Amino acid sequence: MAECCAAKGYEAAAVDDVCAASGVSRESFERVFADKGECLGAAMESIVAEAWRALDEVGSPDKPWATALRDGVVALLRFLADHRAFAHLALIDATASGGRAGAVHESAKAALLDFLERGREWAEPGVPVVAARGALAGAEALAVREILAGRAGELGEQAPAIVYMLAVPFLGVGEAGRLARGAARRRNLRAVA
Repeated sequence: MAECCAAKGYEAAAVDDVCAASGVSRESFERVFADKGECLGAAMESIVAEAWRALDEVGSPDKPWATALRDGVVALLRFLADHRAFAHLALIDATASGGRAGAVHESAKAALLDFLERGREWAEPGVPVVAARGALAGAEALAVREILAGRAGELGEQAPAIVYMLAVPFLGVGEAGRLARGAARRRNLRAVA
């Protein structure tokens, strides 16, 4: 499903395309999924589960919020760059299709927002309530732009900018810049310490 959506877009991808790409018969597909929307939802659940595993690999309850943010962004962008079709499905097709896939996308985004809101602990007074939502929307828009431009495999190059956008409302320009420079150093490492 992810490959078909990346090649054609969700609307144009047909069940027959998914069957041909996966090597299963239409009958087998229909035993598992009622329609392509249900398949898309299952694919999105799989993608999100793999993305959380990638984040768990770099996560630690002992890491300060800023370090966890930097390492998490690098790991997530690395995962998406390594799984380009998943990136397209998760950030473009799932949001456009609505249904189960859209709900999974919104749930994952809510979890990311919850994490970002923890940055408020280090913020100066007066940071707007919508700061995390705006920062995440900007980061998502940047990632979508790269995917649509055919640069999903280079999403890691956006780690410094995305870290900066997510950190600056809470940590200020100087500390967000320091984190962004750290992300630039770490974005090509296979293991983030």
